[in-house]
Amino acid sequence: MNSKLLSFLEEIKAQGNMSKAAQALFVTQPYISRVIKNAEVNFGVRLIDRSSHPIQLTYAGEKLLSYLQEENRLRANLDREMTHLSEFKYGHLTIASNDILSNDIYEPILIRFSHKYPKIHAQVIRMNSRDAEKRLLSGSLDFFVGQPLSNPKVEYQPVAKIPLVFIIPESSSLFQAGKYEVDYQSLDFSKLSGEPFIGIPQQDYYQRAVNNYLSDLSVSPEYSLEVPDIHLSANLAINALGVTIAPEMFIADPFVSDDQKKKLNVVRIPSDALTADFGITYMKTKQTSEPINDLLEIISQVVEEYTPGR
Repeated sequence: MNSKLLSFLEEIKAQGNMSKAAQALFVTQPYISRVIKNAEVNFGVRLIDRSSHPIQLTYAGEKLLSYLQEENRLRANLDREMTHLSEFKYGHLTIASNDILSNDIYEPILIRFSHKYPKIHAQVIRMNSRDAEKRLLSGSLDFFVGQPLSNPKVEYQPVAKIPLVFIIPESSSLFQAGKYEVDYQSLDFSKLSGEPFIGIPQQDYYQRAVNNYLSDLSVSPEYSLEVPDIHLSANLAINALGVTIAPEMFIADPFVSDDQKKKLNVVRIPSDALTADFGITYMKTKQTSEPINDLLEIISQVVEEYTPGR
């Protein structure tokens, strides 16, 4: 129950809303309320200030969260130490990833890792970089696969730089009829200012990099849609709801039909202008563990196979 209570308190603090916390954790709001209420009865204190908007943790709630995070960190360290002592014949790894890579790439990664460590239970979950950083620091996460996190307590191992593209629908002033792929140098990007853009949450590392790049182009985007992940933003742009910047692999078959290609322009962004940094982040430890090295190697191999000549 402590692990559930920890997750609930972390998400309530991050979201400031019980319903949003439930959605983020894929549970029902009454279930979170029941777990919190039971804990309040058990400890004899209020953990949540429900009168504030957004809702906040009380002082007791903050203290309990701190203790639970420390308990979880110690337990995770113990699990890792025991796994190391058993030469990784047994154990548990929790891996979070964002959507910088498509789902079909994770399948061969997990298959190869499972063949190497058949008795290690690996759990893969989707998570943005902000939440991943919190979970790494609390010990409830082993690896984050995605953009680098700028925290001195974590280690980042780069794997690849993912090429990115503009997806421009026919409604855009930059659209060129009769073409699918358009040359980057031929476009006047300043025309994109004020046009509908599709983005992901502004606090995400990827979106901040995109915003800085657009600023360098003197483009002031009008974000008409903000969606949870990059893959969804690419799908919406492909369906002509606005302009977006997405990993190149999201415009490959079968993501884009022939009919859709007639109504889209795809512009490949030069690698020296913008790419999506991609790698593995984990907590700094005194010793380099074998699964970290092997996971890095496996991911590098699979990414190379899916993005040749990147």
